[in-house]
Amino acid sequence: MFRRRFVLLAGVFAALGVVLLLAGPGLAIRRAIVNQLLGPKMVRAQILERTGAQWNLDRGVITQVNSTQLTLQEADGRVQPITLSSATKVIRRGTSLPLSALAPRWRVLVTWPASGPALFVDVEKIPKTHGKAVGALRRVIVNQLFGPKMVRAQILEKNGAQWNLDRGVITLVNGTQLTLKEADGRVQPITLSSTTRVIHLGSSLPLSDLAPRWRVLVTWPATGPAVSVDVEKIARGQGKGRGAG
Repeated sequence: MFRRRFVLLAGVFAALGVVLLLAGPGLAIRRAIVNQLLGPKMVRAQILERTGAQWNLDRGVITQVNSTQLTLQEADGRVQPITLSSATKVIRRGTSLPLSALAPRWRVLVTWPASGPALFVDVEKIPKTHGKAVGALRRVIVNQLFGPKMVRAQILEKNGAQWNLDRGVITLVNGTQLTLKEADGRVQPITLSSTTRVIHLGSSLPLSDLAPRWRVLVTWPATGPAVSVDVEKIARGQGKGRGAG
């Protein structure tokens, strides 16, 4: 998957109960998208930022751990080693734990950069404890990784389904396809259909309103047309214009 796209956002955000106000209204990811794509079915993720920084989210069960590394067994069978350091924060239900508390069979969600040790290890479940695992991604992680710096993402679910999030400026659009120019220069064509929803500030727009120079965030599956186009900014002086062929 990562070979096909620079960003594999395929992680796991379970039962995310926070309102995502990642920036101003024009750069917010709607709760519906979060609940659909970043819920408990997510396995792992990679997020690309405008600066070129790349962040990883990996969820799984610890199989080995020491003071410098843990190894995760992920839901699809992937085994992922992740470096730790004295700066890695271990959090459980809002409380900090010492790094030395981590143990095999603990279910965790790890936030870590493409190069360097983990920033956070969020403990979701400790074996032989009662109660349902929360598995919620903390607001600090959401704000840091999915704010206005995010360029695009790809989400892998436990059932193998793959979803994409692409943010950019429309360069071409008609009734069946739009083309995005993304912040890193990538040009991404995305199929549209009569079922694609266009949303702007919580209101639905007709698909035909989409126009070049609009800034949008598109949610679409690996195969098939876009599910939604969230309009983040309409070109100045353009208003809600008609789509160009």
